[in-house]
Amino acid sequence: MSIEITEKYVILKRFLSVAYGLSESEIDTFLRILESKEGKDIDAISAELKISKSRTSIILKKLSDAGLVDKEKGDNMKGGRPKYVYSVNKEELKNRLIAKSEELCKELNQVIKSFI
Repeated sequence: MSIEITEKYVILKRFLSVAYGLSESEIDTFLRILESKEGKDIDAISAELKISKSRTSIILKKLSDAGLVDKEKGDNMKGGRPKYVYSVNKEELKNRLIAKSEELCKELNQVIKSFI
């Protein structure tokens, strides 16, 4: 993975864990898709993370349901079941994450005020 581990990277991982309840493997999957220019399919992700396709599918469903990744039918020239590609619209994602962080900060402020 080419993301340099910085303080910002650690904070982002913590945020994703708290805000969306993501596990380490779910965050790693999300970050790999985020890095990708064309998106990634289940085969690529499961191979990169060395996890089963069924586990990868569960992770991708959670990320998709949370609105963190987009799922689109890929080009499948072989016929059979369609292959899906998971990608990120970075501008939409940035806006969604900012809104989520503001919501969580507002809730945290209310909790702190109620205790002190």
